[in-house]
Amino acid sequence: MSGLVKTIQDRIRKVFFWHESGKTSAEFIPEPVHDHALVLNVAKPRRVPRLRQFRYAGRLLTEKERRIVLIASLVFTLALAATAWSVATNRLITVPASGGSIVEAIIGSPKYPNPLYAATNDPDADLVALVYAGLFRRVDGSTVVPDLVERFEWSQDAKRLTLVLRTDARFHDGIPLTSDDVAFTMNAAKDPAWRSTYAGALRGMTFERTDDRTVVVTLDRPDVTVLDTLTLGILPEHVWRDVPPGSAPLADANVRPIGAGPFRVRSYRRDTKGSILAYTLDRNNRTHGLKPFLKQIELRYFPDRDQAEEALRGGQVDTLAFVPGPIMKRLGTNERLAASTLELPQETIVFLNVNDGTLKDAKVRQALSLVVERNDVVNAQADIASAVSGPFPFAPFVATTSTPEERLDRARALLTQAGWAKPENGDVRIKVPLPKPPPASKTKKAAPVAAAATSTAVIATASSTLFTLTLEVPDVPDLVAVADVLKRRWSLLGAKVEVKVEDPDALARRATTDRNAQILIWNVLLAPSQDLYPVWWSGQTSGHGLNLSNLTDRNVDDAIEATREATTTAGLLQARDRLATVIQSRWPAIFLTRPAYGYVHNKRLQGMTSRLQLGRPSDRFNDIGNWYVKTGWRWK
Repeated sequence: MSGLVKTIQDRIRKVFFWHESGKTSAEFIPEPVHDHALVLNVAKPRRVPRLRQFRYAGRLLTEKERRIVLIASLVFTLALAATAWSVATNRLITVPASGGSIVEAIIGSPKYPNPLYAATNDPDADLVALVYAGLFRRVDGSTVVPDLVERFEWSQDAKRLTLVLRTDARFHDGIPLTSDDVAFTMNAAKDPAWRSTYAGALRGMTFERTDDRTVVVTLDRPDVTVLDTLTLGILPEHVWRDVPPGSAPLADANVRPIGAGPFRVRSYRRDTKGSILAYTLDRNNRTHGLKPFLKQIELRYFPDRDQAEEALRGGQVDTLAFVPGPIMKRLGTNERLAASTLELPQETIVFLNVNDGTLKDAKVRQALSLVVERNDVVNAQADIASAVSGPFPFAPFVATTSTPEERLDRARALLTQAGWAKPENGDVRIKVPLPKPPPASKTKKAAPVAAAATSTAVIATASSTLFTLTLEVPDVPDLVAVADVLKRRWSLLGAKVEVKVEDPDALARRATTDRNAQILIWNVLLAPSQDLYPVWWSGQTSGHGLNLSNLTDRNVDDAIEATREATTTAGLLQARDRLATVIQSRWPAIFLTRPAYGYVHNKRLQGMTSRLQLGRPSDRFNDIGNWYVKTGWRWK
C-alpha cells in the first residue's frame, strides 16, 4: 500500500515539477547542442510564451491578480459578444430557407381531382392547383401571367393566339411537357364525351399543334379574357391517352394525379369507406417556375367546419382558409395563430325586382339605394368586408360627397315624387294618386308634380296601400345581419319592412324559378374573368338565370357585349366602366360590399400576403412559392 502512495506522489511531483524526477527524462539528456541553445535562450529569450506555458500562469499571480484577470476576461468576452451581435444585426438579415412542412385543413373531400372536373368541388380544385400547371396563371385576382408559356403573340384581328412553351417544363414523372399535351388537354375539355365543366368556356376555340413547343389557338370572335380560360391545368397525354372518356372521372390516374405543378403526390390515406382523408405532397424539384421553400404540404380533409376549427385550435393543422369574420375573431384569441384576408370576385347585392308593383318606379329603387349606409353594412359583416359602389367587385369604391342626412332627405323627396306620401296619422307611407300635370303654358312651365302631391293633407285609412317591403334573405348570419341594417334604414323612409329568413338552397331554387321575390339579398360570386353576362343579360331573366332583378334592357345587353368583344386590356376596362354606368342608371340593385374571409395560419408559417384578391378559392395557393417555415442568414 505504501508503495502505491509513493508512486502517486511521484507522479504528482513530476506533473507539477516540484522536484527533479528520479529518472532522467529524455527531454533533459545533455547533448552538445543543448549548452549552445541554453546560452542563446538566455541571451535572446522568447518574447511570446508557448501555449503550454500558460498553464503555469496561475502560480505567478497573487489572489488579487487572479481576480483582476478573471474580471477582465469576462468583460472582454461580453464586449466580443456585443460586437458580434451588433455586426450580425446590422450586417446580416433573416431570409427564407428551404425545408419544413405544413398541414392545411380543408372542409370536404376530393372526388375527381382532375383539371377537367375540379371546378365543381373546391377540395378537388385545391389539389389541382398544387399538382397541375396551366399555360397561364392568375395573380392579384384577375391579372393573368404566363406559366408554362414562354411567350405568346396575338394576330392583328385578335382571333389567333400563338403560344410558345417553355423548354424546361416537365411532368412529375420526368417526361417533357410538349404541345401534344396541350392540344390533348384542350380537345378533351371540349369533347362532350369527357363531360368537362370547361366545355362551354372553350366553345368556339380550336387548338393546333405546329411543333413540339408551339400551339396556335384560333377563336371565332375576339375575347380578351381567353387567357384566363387557358389557366386550365395541362394533363400528361402519355398517362391519359388510353383512358376511355366515359370512364375518365373514375380512372386511377385521378387518385394519384401527375402534373407539372409545384408539388407532386407522395401518398394518400383513405378511411374504411374509401373516402380520402389526406394527401401528402412533396416539393417538385423539377418545377419550371419558382421552387417552393416548403419541402412538404399535407392536405387534411374534415367533414365540417367545426372539426377543422378544433384541429386548428389544437395545433393538429397549420392553416384553414375562408374562415368567416366572427369565427376569425374568436380564433384570433389564440396566440399561436395569425390571419391573412382573402377576397373573391364576390359581392353582397340587394336585388330589387323591377317588375314588382311597388318597385317598378325607378325613383323608389333610387330612394332605397340612397339611404343605405355601407359602413353600417361593413360593421354587420364583422368589419372585414369592403364597401363597393358598382357591379364589379374589384373596382375602386366611389364615395359620395353628400352627408347621410342629405341623402335621407333626397330619398324622402323621391318617394314623395313617386306617389308615396307620409300620412299625418301614421309613420308608414301610403300610396296617393298623382295629379295630372297641368297643361304647359306657352310662357310658364308646369308646376312640379311632387308639389301637387303634397299640397293637401294626407290621411291613412283602412283601404290605404301601405309602403310595404318584403326582404328575403338566406339563413346566413352575415346576410341576416345585413338585412337588419337595411330594415332600420328603410324604416326611416316610412317603409314597413318584413324580413323573411329562408334556407339558402330553397330560396335559391324559388328565386330562379318563381322569380317573384320583391327584394332579395344574395352573395353573388362571379367567374374569375368577372363576366356579368350570367347576372345582367336580359336573357337570364327566365329559366334558371341569375338576373334576379328581372331587368330587361337592350342598352345593358349592348354594354355586356362590348366587354366580351374588347381586344385590349385598356378597351376592356373602358367597356366595363360604361357597363357599370348603364346598370347603375337603372337602379336594379344595391351593391353593398365585397365579403372577405380569413386565412388563419400558424405564426411559424411566414411569407403569406396579408390581403389576397383571388379569382377562385384555389388561387390562394398561387403564391405558395413564397411561403416558408425555415429561415437562414445572409449578408446585406
